Amino acid sequence: MMSERSSIINALKNSATSRFIKRLTPDTSLPSVSEALNAVQQHSATDPVRLKLFHTPRMVSQGAHFAFSLPTKKPHYKPLLLSHRALDEFGLKQDRDLEKILAGEEVFFSDDIFPYSMVYSGFQFGSFAAQLGDGRVVNLFDLKDNRDGQWQTFQLKGAGLTPFSRFADGKAVLRSSIREFIMSEALHSIGIPSTRAIQLTLLPGTKAQRRTQEPCAVVCRFAPSWIRLGNFNLFRWRQDLEGLIKLSDYCIDEVFEAGRQFEGKPDLNIFKTDFFPDNETKIDQQVEKDENGKGASLDADISTLSKYDQFFRHVVTLNANTVAHWQAYGFANGVLNTDNTSIMGLTMDYGPFAFLDKFDPSFTPNHDDTSKRYSFANQPSIIWWNLQQFAKDLACLMGPEGRDLESLLKGELNEVDDALEKTMIERVQRLVELNANEYKYVFTTRYAQLMSQRLGVDLGLAECMSSARREDIERSAEKAREFCTAIVEPLLDVLKTTKIDYNNFFIHLQNYSGPFFTKDKSEAPTLFAAFDQEYLQIFFNAKQLDQMREHGKAIAAGKKVFDTDGELRLLDEKLTKIHDWTQDYLALAPPTTAPERASLAKRSNPLFVPRSWVLEEVVDDLMYNQREGLRDPASTLDTSALKKLYLMSVNPYDRAGWDAALRPELEEKWTDLSHQEGAKFMKQASCSS
Repeated sequence: MMSERSSIINALKNSATSRFIKRLTPDTSLPSVSEALNAVQQHSATDPVRLKLFHTPRMVSQGAHFAFSLPTKKPHYKPLLLSHRALDEFGLKQDRDLEKILAGEEVFFSDDIFPYSMVYSGFQFGSFAAQLGDGRVVNLFDLKDNRDGQWQTFQLKGAGLTPFSRFADGKAVLRSSIREFIMSEALHSIGIPSTRAIQLTLLPGTKAQRRTQEPCAVVCRFAPSWIRLGNFNLFRWRQDLEGLIKLSDYCIDEVFEAGRQFEGKPDLNIFKTDFFPDNETKIDQQVEKDENGKGASLDADISTLSKYDQFFRHVVTLNANTVAHWQAYGFANGVLNTDNTSIMGLTMDYGPFAFLDKFDPSFTPNHDDTSKRYSFANQPSIIWWNLQQFAKDLACLMGPEGRDLESLLKGELNEVDDALEKTMIERVQRLVELNANEYKYVFTTRYAQLMSQRLGVDLGLAECMSSARREDIERSAEKAREFCTAIVEPLLDVLKTTKIDYNNFFIHLQNYSGPFFTKDKSEAPTLFAAFDQEYLQIFFNAKQLDQMREHGKAIAAGKKVFDTDGELRLLDEKLTKIHDWTQDYLALAPPTTAPERASLAKRSNPLFVPRSWVLEEVVDDLMYNQREGLRDPASTLDTSALKKLYLMSVNPYDRAGWDAALRPELEEKWTDLSHQEGAKFMKQASCSS
């Protein structure tokens, strides 16, 4: 039975905290919670200039991890959507106080809680940007969820100017806010690590200049931590060792439970072996070389790992796991700067993202990414590149060992001679190479496991992957390598050519229970005729099937066929590949196991994912069909399409949660599994939000 729900006010008074501001350093302009409270409570009678510090962009002081900030007051607030699933997880009751606090209309303060914005740097499209920070985000407080008892930091996106807004306006437009709310909850529900959203609030009367004047909104979102790799990039740029140590210790102690989350991993020296040396995922190690062009030797073991070594390793494996989920489910992030890369491996800071409608490795959902740096195929290598920058940030903590590390932490390691410097550099290089091999191992085995589940095949990888024994690691790597080579790579090559819907392919395959072949290959007049035609519909669209059918008839009639554009030759090549693939697939999942195959696949194949064109329809319904209502705080908006999209997104495996009575025509339209063509697919978006 669910425990009695609490009001947000009682929850905040009784159990909220703010871990980040307790442990880390504020900008000296407002150096404490008491100073920030004083500026708010007495500004009208004393110093209004101090109040402006909450909203004045500036370079913050050396050593600062954050600056106190406040949501900007807006003329009107209108809640549009509330995640009841999130409310359940915190045991909160829906009331007006909740709506106000999650909108930024009211702000909660206490002796140790005050809103703040983080400062960080970042490598954006490969180039370093110095002081960035939360330019339109205000962090509110931490609450524990009832599911895992884990602290979650609540924050407002689109809350107005902060000390890190630079030349921007601190606003978030409605279209991007809807997209983020829906997609973050959808990914979480699918099983992809993600930040979360709890309330979407329209701001009638508030507009932002983007391509045009657009209505604005605020998203209240939450995550166990919002710290990203860019937080560490900042302290390397500042050459601020003390600030780096404080931030690292905070992450280890507060985010990763005093290092308890680091436990249970295999001996890192096992990864002196690169288990995927010819990996097709383009994870280039790019390890730093010495002046002779050589990397570190992996001959010698790393004897012990400091907490900082383990911290780096854990961040690496978390991110490897997440990017494996992206690749398996066809999610293209769009912007993978280091300031958009979470230390927890959470999908975060949603911008021009998209689920693939068709399998195209070169696709980027980011209209501004003309070089395709952040294309779908590049995601694994880009995340590794970001982690290498993180390694450089932590190098001064990962290089020294034992007493040298103790001296460094005490501020007593004032000089480093040439011999120690060489030893430290070599140690960091060895650690990076070992972690590069582990990154590839974690990514590839997890990817193989996810893809096998989507295909209804149990490779038995889960037990091996959770083991710390070398023989189990070798076995899981071998299974993953064989599965990717025999099953995944040929399949993706076919899907890339036939361009059918990527997610729907898995749904069609799991639902197919008929024969795969009707005749032996040697007995059929053409290879096309050897297949069951319904089975081929899983791989080809109607036009392609007609082309192959007519081609077969022409051959049977002795007619000459002209293939001027090479399309028929390409289809024939893929038909041969499908024949070989099907035989390999049936060896893993024979027809006699069809019910078990379907049962396993159904737990891994979402019946619905929010495509870009669906999100666009919902946004357009509000922004254009109800334009006047968005401006009027007293109007009654029709949010049925938005609510329908939310219900389908958070119940991806279960139609029972979709509320069949609510907009049934949208449910039918959005789950149409036919292989459609048209300009609405594979759309790009801009970075502006």
